[in-house]
Amino acid sequence: MAETGKRFSWVVALAIVVGLMIAYVSVLVVYAKGGTDDGAEASRPVANGVVVYLDINTVNGADFEVAGTVSIDAGGDLLDGRGDLKQDLTVDVSPTVSDTELTFPAGTRPGVLPVSLYSDGDIRLWPFDRYVAESVTVQAFGPNDPALPTEVVLIDSLIGWDIKAGDTVAGGKAFPVTSSRAAASLAFDLALCAMLVVLPICTLFVSIQTVRHRKAFQPPMVTWFAVMLFAVLPLRNIFPGSPPFGSWVDYSVVLWVLGGLVASLALYVVAWWKQAP
Repeated sequence: MAETGKRFSWVVALAIVVGLMIAYVSVLVVYAKGGTDDGAEASRPVANGVVVYLDINTVNGADFEVAGTVSIDAGGDLLDGRGDLKQDLTVDVSPTVSDTELTFPAGTRPGVLPVSLYSDGDIRLWPFDRYVAESVTVQAFGPNDPALPTEVVLIDSLIGWDIKAGDTVAGGKAFPVTSSRAAASLAFDLALCAMLVVLPICTLFVSIQTVRHRKAFQPPMVTWFAVMLFAVLPLRNIFPGSPPFGSWVDYSVVLWVLGGLVASLALYVVAWWKQAP
């Protein structure tokens, strides 16, 4: 009988190790597949046209904006022999947070300029929050505002997010820009929530078994309960994206984790009252 119990323990231990290894490999596979794809394709402008690269590198749900940079690749007719612009070139991106013009001066090699777009969403829905910048338009202009042939390339260089544009991305035509959390990022967020849920499960199990006299009361365990309780908020504060307090995750996970830990501590105090000398 003892041999059977020992063999069962080995089987359980092996199953736990295999399960952890599978989970570990799965996380690495999801992370590898969720690598950033900047979406930039080799594209050359027409002789009198411009390719505008819109690179999104920040999502700020609290301020309802996505930020990034604008760079251009000008056609040969717009450049001199050294590759500098022959004339001022302005890129109009809307709707932007500020009214600052994106102007590339004549006589210079086009650089990179910052831009911020309005993007509607609700950060309180973390980690399922999603942001959409509606009716984004990008158009290049020369001196005296003549519109130039413009091609738009959306680049996603933001780790942990999927940045997508509408089906039609062209200069002067409105298209949406959608920002949602990548699969690897979402899996990480949910894993943090799952770890929080495990804490009260462990403490409730210990407390209930102690109250039922299945296990003896151990005074040092009270410190363990306190550490568990005070570990919740630091864990909650490292959630990616820093969701504000009062978000969906607080009502669906954090509140109940705290409640479970407090109930565990209260039950252990009851066990102390009944069993301690």
